[in-house]
Amino acid sequence: MLVPGLWFGRPALWLLAWRLRRHGLRAILYRYDARSAALPAAREALAHLMAVSGAHYVVGYSLGGIVVADFCRYHPRAYERAVVLGAPFRGSRAARRLYRCPAVRGLFGVAAPVLVHGLRLGAIPRFGVVTGLKPYGLARCLLAGGAHDGVLRACETRLRGARDAVALPLSHAGLVMSRVSARVIGTYLACGRFGD
Repeated sequence: MLVPGLWFGRPALWLLAWRLRRHGLRAILYRYDARSAALPAAREALAHLMAVSGAHYVVGYSLGGIVVADFCRYHPRAYERAVVLGAPFRGSRAARRLYRCPAVRGLFGVAAPVLVHGLRLGAIPRFGVVTGLKPYGLARCLLAGGAHDGVLRACETRLRGARDAVALPLSHAGLVMSRVSARVIGTYLACGRFGD
């Protein structure tokens, strides 16, 4: 099951889905409107879709990673392994700065509190975190200082207590477009670790 982020939706995950299928994994694209679906509703809809589809693995991108983490927290027996890519667990400096602009504020919808402040989570079992470290993207001018992927600072993607985490030389968009990322995700879903 692949869960998209805020503004790019399912088309942003088509290439990743194709690559994961080539790794022998079944890839179903989850549909939800991140601007209007509150986190609890998105989480429960994901739980329902996981149950009816028989999916065992779940991958979330950006804000979709927050939905996946919340799903895993509330439904720990409903999945075998989960991976998130560039998820703003600690909020986003770029989102905070953009949110100050009234003309842009509406683009965040009900996702604004999570994007601005993050989500308090502890360690989640069978859960991998992938962070991008290539500073390329529209928000890079808002992220001066420190490692980032062009949208999120590396420190914003850290999940307290996470044992399985890897940083890749990829931009935020590159996390879903790269062969390397697909290989890393496939390895984690198959083996429960990112590698040596």
